[in-house]
Amino acid sequence: MRTLASGAGLALAAGSAVGQSMSSVWYRGNLHTHTINSDGDSPPYDVVAWYKRNGYQFLALTDHNTFTDPALFDTNPNDNFLLIGAEEVTNPMTVHVNAIGVKRVIPAQKGETVTAILQASINAIRAEGGIPLINHPNFRWAFTAKEMLPLRGVGLLEIASGHPLVNSDGDGVTPSHEQMWDQLLSAGMRIFGVAVDDVHNFREEFSIDRADPGRGWVVVRAAALTREAILAGLSNGDFYASTGVMLKDIRATADSLTVEFEPNSVATGSPKRFRVVFVGKDGGVLAVSNQNPASYKFKGNEQYVRARIEDSGGRRAWTQPVFLSSR
Repeated sequence: MRTLASGAGLALAAGSAVGQSMSSVWYRGNLHTHTINSDGDSPPYDVVAWYKRNGYQFLALTDHNTFTDPALFDTNPNDNFLLIGAEEVTNPMTVHVNAIGVKRVIPAQKGETVTAILQASINAIRAEGGIPLINHPNFRWAFTAKEMLPLRGVGLLEIASGHPLVNSDGDGVTPSHEQMWDQLLSAGMRIFGVAVDDVHNFREEFSIDRADPGRGWVVVRAAALTREAILAGLSNGDFYASTGVMLKDIRATADSLTVEFEPNSVATGSPKRFRVVFVGKDGGVLAVSNQNPASYKFKGNEQYVRARIEDSGGRRAWTQPVFLSSR
């Protein structure tokens, strides 16, 4: 009998669809954001205003080794927008871990190795009630899955970034961030993938060579737009990551994973075409579908199943893995 593993990302309860409560809503947010409080070019008020104007419902300000109190900048209780306390815990060895949902600053952590620094950062973030987000392993080619495999208590991993210098796609020798994600998942790690802006630039003209906003985000399914509900969705993997493709629904049961996407979410003029790629252990392609909705029926030997939804313009969305167990 094929079952869903306990606490398995989108599949939180075997045999039942996930997130099907009538009160659940999708909330869009960015988890990697810089202001003039570290190396961004704009003050927090301007940064928050940009995300409010552009269809986001929540935001984490993650300045380097700096905590920005949300209470100072999220002052309108009626604007359907949530600012979450956060920080980018930054070590000079280019080991950066975002602390999502913390309430005070966490100092830069020390260690003799990348793994030791990552683990110390994760432990410090967990101790403050936050969710650790491992940032851009390929930025300055800092580390790979090898250094992450021994980690415990991990939460999230950046698999796509809008920053032009983080080398998300790898170089054919060093794997892409998405390939590293599959390496960790295949080794049995429970870790969820996010897309982010890693934004620094709001001034001057936007260009592909600048760290501008609006390039990567997460969409969390939650009962309410509250800190607790958003953090729970991130912790449980009840969200998807995107660089432009928008999803209508994700349903995981004991037998299958089904994804429904918005066909016109990013298309103007010539209509975009889409395909859904179902991925399993070691990043292997299990099936490809051009249907909407697209479904994959579990065989039982996949270990995990996730979906990457691609449009013909190069935009992507990623569901979180459904972890499988056979018995």
